[in-house]
Amino acid sequence: MRGMVCFAWVLTAVGLLWAVEPMDAQAVPVVRCENCHGERDFFAGADSTLFVPNERLSTTVHSGLACADCHRGFEAGYPHSTVNRVTSCETCHEQEGVDWNASIHAPNATLRGDAPTCVECHGTHEIFGATDRRSPTYSLNVASLCGRCHADPSVIGSYFATADKEQARTAVAQYFETVHGHALTVAGLTVSATCNDCHRAHKVLPPDSAESSVNRRNIPETCGACHEGIIDVYEASAHGAAKQNGTPNGTGHLAPVCIDCHSAHGIVRADEPVWYLGVVEECGTCHEELYETYLETYHGKVTRLGSTLAATCSDCHTPHNMRSVDDPTSSVHPSRLVETCGACHQAANANFVQYRPHADPRQGDTYPVLHWTWLFMTSLLIGVMVFFGIHTILWVTRLTIDHVRAGKGVTPP
Repeated sequence: MRGMVCFAWVLTAVGLLWAVEPMDAQAVPVVRCENCHGERDFFAGADSTLFVPNERLSTTVHSGLACADCHRGFEAGYPHSTVNRVTSCETCHEQEGVDWNASIHAPNATLRGDAPTCVECHGTHEIFGATDRRSPTYSLNVASLCGRCHADPSVIGSYFATADKEQARTAVAQYFETVHGHALTVAGLTVSATCNDCHRAHKVLPPDSAESSVNRRNIPETCGACHEGIIDVYEASAHGAAKQNGTPNGTGHLAPVCIDCHSAHGIVRADEPVWYLGVVEECGTCHEELYETYLETYHGKVTRLGSTLAATCSDCHTPHNMRSVDDPTSSVHPSRLVETCGACHQAANANFVQYRPHADPRQGDTYPVLHWTWLFMTSLLIGVMVFFGIHTILWVTRLTIDHVRAGKGVTPP
């Protein structure tokens, strides 16, 4: 009798559970997308992108989301529409969406469909954080990711065919040869700058946009995000002050920013000969007169021969802390010349630094002694050359006449 009572209680409990479960399931349906989308055989011959097993999602940044969080309209399970209604990523990533919509990529993606969207850069289901080596946006992978478009001949031909876009045509290839590219790909220094460090990740704008991170006005801040100490020195220098004021130099050039001296995509180490010898040319693009007078000196002539032993602009004026000669903190202020020249010439003294590396002998008002000495020596040189030129012509003439007379049997006088 007791056994029959227990059996009745069990039947009652099972009945209640059978009745309640469908009610709960109807109120909050549990959709098991993996029952279909996790079976490879289910999609045999169909679109392979529909095969999404759980293990593809379990280690991603979206592992805590349900499929319907992104694929809205499929909450009720199967059967469902075959139209894939994917919720915009900016539903969750609002600021990133705002930035991308303001970028140069957005209109091209909308009008021509050949610019990157969230999926092209981050993937579809296997989305990993930027610090995950599997992510396309991991620092070691960013240049290759951007290179999918920016090294594609069809994209280059469409967007970078004009002469003013020459730098953009070789940007990706050049990057891998730069100090940033070598540090990243050869040395594995993941702190080295990649495309998104300079151009931003989402709000990518052309250089002529005032909001662009690579606009000339914004370049120091962009580079300064990594080169903090150097940018502080630059801002305090004569170049930095001129940039803030927007004042051109004596030859009409605006103050240089990082890319004027180091270039944008062809940056090399400052201790490499190609940089050391080329820095004079870089400075000469703005300081034409000083460049010409430098080339007339021993330093300039040795440097032009390809030697790295002689001083260049940055040795005397420092690489970033260039200041006016009237500034007491300047490396070329009269009170500091012995120290500056002494870096190479250990015996430098007050008399030694009387040398003027940029003196122009044609400027008589500024350098009268040098000017008159130059005129005298130039006149002497020209006079000697003219005198001996005339002498040589007369001598040759006389020899010719004597030779002709001797051939006619005439005795020379």
